[in-house]
Amino acid sequence: MSDGQTVQTAALRVVVIAASWQERTSLQALVEANPALEFLGSAADAETLVDCLAGAVPDVVVTDIAPEASEALKTLFELSHASPSLVLLSDAPDSDGILDALPADAVAILPRNALPAEIVASIEAVAAGLCVLTPDILARLLSGTGPSRQKTSGEPFEALTLREIEVLAMLADGLGNKEIARQLDISDNTVKFHLSSIFGKLGATNRTEAVMLGMRHGFIMV
Repeated sequence: MSDGQTVQTAALRVVVIAASWQERTSLQALVEANPALEFLGSAADAETLVDCLAGAVPDVVVTDIAPEASEALKTLFELSHASPSLVLLSDAPDSDGILDALPADAVAILPRNALPAEIVASIEAVAAGLCVLTPDILARLLSGTGPSRQKTSGEPFEALTLREIEVLAMLADGLGNKEIARQLDISDNTVKFHLSSIFGKLGATNRTEAVMLGMRHGFIMV
């Protein structure tokens, strides 16, 4: 905005679901300490939380409830008019099948002992539509040996963002993560976030397949 004025960005609305009150209290304090975040509420399960929210829809859900062990998370996402993003704190963040059990597309999967700064960064990342994965999960996804979210043959592909197309074009040119980060003036982690999103949207399991699918669907030309 001109005349030296700045645009105020609305705080990200965050809710917490955790089995223990100590964990809920700790996560609430973490959210409330960050001016970019707004704490909406917390509960031990999603059904209780929905009742407490009185119709308010969060941007991000932070939880330590295992998605495959409870229907609570699915309940919250089914009752929400929007699609919140998810930050999952897990004792086994690299377990097989964990991605397929998650109800959200933009997710972060972190170890339960993740640092406060890592949790906050993950909240901001998933709110921007990115995914945050542990190195083990990312490595399995890139190698095609981990849980896969490939598109079925008749399922339409989700459009890539302009930045994702830039990253995909650089993949086609044979650039590595560090070179992509250098050329786009972004961090290596941000490149990984973009790659994860690209692979998820295209249903690709590795870099070569992502380039081939990107060409096939007209996102890039080589």
